[in-house]
Amino acid sequence: MEEAASTNEVSEDTDDASEKHEEEELTFLDIPWEDVIFKYIMPCLPLQTKFQMRRVSKQCLEMMTLYFSISRTVNTCRIANKMTAGALSLMTKNNTGLHDLVLRNSKDWLTDPVLIPVLKQNQKLQRLDISNCSFVTNSSLQVLGVNCKNVRTVCLTDCHWVSVEGLTVLAFHCVNIESLDLTGCWGITDEAITLLAMQCKKLQYLSMAKIYGLTDYAMSILAREATSIRHLNIRGCWRLSDDSIRSLAERSRNLRVLEVRECKDITETALIVLRMQGVRIDRPQPSKLGFGWLKNRSKLLRCREFNMIGLFRK
Repeated sequence: MEEAASTNEVSEDTDDASEKHEEEELTFLDIPWEDVIFKYIMPCLPLQTKFQMRRVSKQCLEMMTLYFSISRTVNTCRIANKMTAGALSLMTKNNTGLHDLVLRNSKDWLTDPVLIPVLKQNQKLQRLDISNCSFVTNSSLQVLGVNCKNVRTVCLTDCHWVSVEGLTVLAFHCVNIESLDLTGCWGITDEAITLLAMQCKKLQYLSMAKIYGLTDYAMSILAREATSIRHLNIRGCWRLSDDSIRSLAERSRNLRVLEVRECKDITETALIVLRMQGVRIDRPQPSKLGFGWLKNRSKLLRCREFNMIGLFRK
């Protein structure tokens, strides 16, 4: 009996030891990759760390290859000056389901031969940010328009290479665009903005800041056609005048934010109408507006009164 009891005790000790040994052998790679590591851990790690993990072991390389192939977002803007074309190729080579591609400030290495293959194989792309990328051309913009028709957000800030032809292709094919930033795209003309307004009816945010060739004609078409716009940036468009603001006040009923600083020919006399409609304007309101404001306000009130009378008569 004593021998049997001692035998049982030894077997129990052995089982405990084996269980502890198994627990000690568990590593980071034993955690479920897609359900835990990819979902909760990878988003918290810097991009440099993710590349370093590829060099740890073959299994780590396999894990990171899988992670890059199913990622929905590629964002290199924090280390844009350290990135290379080869690194972007590693991240996107096997990925066909990207939704967000943010390559802002990739001045030195991002070119058409690097970007175009990524755009061609990711037709579900919804957001592209290539702001301040100097060596990209309209060829990439045309590929984006033809292949990524579901794109919702496009940021082209300080992309001076953007031309009427590139924006025309984008406007014709990507009619579901909701946010478009053309700040500093000097080559854009009234013709391109007019076409954009007529094609992209879902546009809610549009920045045309520092497009010096923009005139009141384009703004009148924009106010008439792009009625969904809620935020409009026309800072530094020095050829615009109060006529543009009057067009917006008459037709852009969904407008909520207007940026007009550095527009020297736009006066408070016109802006006050938008202020009364609840539009937030980045230019401070003067404390004393003089008789011009009173005259303009009385006209607006008479117009509203006339409209109300017409409604009651009907």
